[in-house]
Amino acid sequence: MAIPDWTWGDACTADASTRQSPSPSVALAEALSTLSHPHRLEILFALVRSDDALDYSSLRAATSVGDKGQFNYHLRQLRGRFVADRDDGYAPTPAGRWVARTMLADSRLRDD
Repeated sequence: MAIPDWTWGDACTADASTRQSPSPSVALAEALSTLSHPHRLEILFALVRSDDALDYSSLRAATSVGDKGQFNYHLRQLRGRFVADRDDGYAPTPAGRWVARTMLADSRLRDD
């Protein structure tokens, strides 16, 4: 069954210049929401610990996420803002590196 055109509304056809950007608090809430799952943090921490970009197989092996579908889903959620998909593999973005290091610097957030 096809999805009717009218369900998309004006949001999909609106010119980008007429859209309003989210408020800083909304953008921050979205970023924190992205980091709210343990698998995502594990993926991000594995990338930050690596000196070089990691290919998909190496990154997956560096985590405990056993299910390939779950791993793909959580990696996809991180891509763009916190993880860069480069020609040589995956690497943390500057924001991803900063977030991971900030979290790891707080002993209350580590499993020491």
